[in-house]
This record gives sequence, C-alpha cells and structure tokens, in this order.
Amino acid sequence: MSGVRTLKWMADGGVNPLDQSPALYEATLTEFAEHSFRDASLNEILKAAGMNKGSFYYRFEDKMELYLSLLYRVGMEKLKLFQQEGVSKTSGGFFDEFRNMAILGLKLAKKDARFTAFSRRIMEEAPAVREAITACFGNLSGSLLTDMVERAKASGEFSADLSTETAVFVIETLLNHMDALIPAEWDDASVLAAVDRLLDVVRNGVGAKP
Repeated sequence: MSGVRTLKWMADGGVNPLDQSPALYEATLTEFAEHSFRDASLNEILKAAGMNKGSFYYRFEDKMELYLSLLYRVGMEKLKLFQQEGVSKTSGGFFDEFRNMAILGLKLAKKDARFTAFSRRIMEEAPAVREAITACFGNLSGSLLTDMVERAKASGEFSADLSTETAVFVIETLLNHMDALIPAEWDDASVLAAVDRLLDVVRNGVGAKP
C-alpha cells in the first residue's frame, strides 16, 4: 500500500460515520480490540451494529477504511483528554511531559480498556496495515515523541549521541504497556509512584549522564 490515502467521508467534507452511529463505533472498537486487522470480521461488526452491507459501503470504501476511521476516532478521544489536562510543550522538560502522557494514558485506559488493547494491536499489525495508517495520517505518535526526544537532546536531558529512533521505540513501547504495570484498583498516589519509578528507568537508561 503506497501513496496518500484519503478517507471517503473526509473527502466529502463530512463527519466520521463512527461519530454518527454509536452502535457501529462500539462494535468496531470491540472487534478491532480483540482481533488483528486480518482476523477481524466485518460481518461480525455489521451484525453487532445492526447495519447491512449496503449502508456500510455507502459510508466506507472497505474494511480498511473502517479501521482507519476507528483509529481517527480513538485519536480524537486521546487528543481531547490531552487538551483537557493541559499537556503541552511549555512543560518542565521531557520527563515532565512523559509523566503527564503516561498518567493520561492510564486515565484513558480506565475510561475504556479497549483503547489500550487496540493501541497494542496497532503496534503488532502487519507492515501493510501500518503503511496504510501512515499513508492516511502520517506517523503521528512517532512524530510527537521524536520532537520530544530531539528537544530533550538539545536541552541536555538526553545524551547528544543517543539514537532518536531507538529512544522513540522504547518510550512508545513503555507508554503502550503502562496499564500492565499498574493494577486498575490502585489509588492515584500509588499510580503516580509507579509512573515515577518507570521514569527513573527511562532517565537512567537514556538520560544524559553527569
């Protein structure tokens, strides 16, 4: 899959169909949280949503377009939460930003555990699927983390000779597996302590040495 892909509903200047149909959104999120793109069943999604194929193809070109629309919808949920919590580049540096992102990721997971399951599956998808994502949206997560790492290197928080690509991979992996380290029943103080311990691992592993 190559080139730039534009979603049907975006090209028409419309609204994401998953925002218009809660039943379709719920069915789609559940299916893609439980299965890879290849194994997910469009028939099961439509059955659970109570939608026929004619109605589906009026809104989407194919299963991939539904998948990408879900990715967009979940991304908007994350962006909304980040904006509400005030995460920005005007923080106290990389480790402050990472701490905020980790905590917000945990809040999102508590809001709906399927978000985390879906995010993990994206990282494990076949190259062709990841290429389709990049063709449609670019590498949004990677771009954000790359910017954070480059600023950390420039400010002296990270070693100047640190591989940005490797650092981004490690940090993205940690962020996507935060919930596995922290039980859902923990209180906020325990969660913050766990996040800080993880930050120590990152700081000692990739941070600039005195």
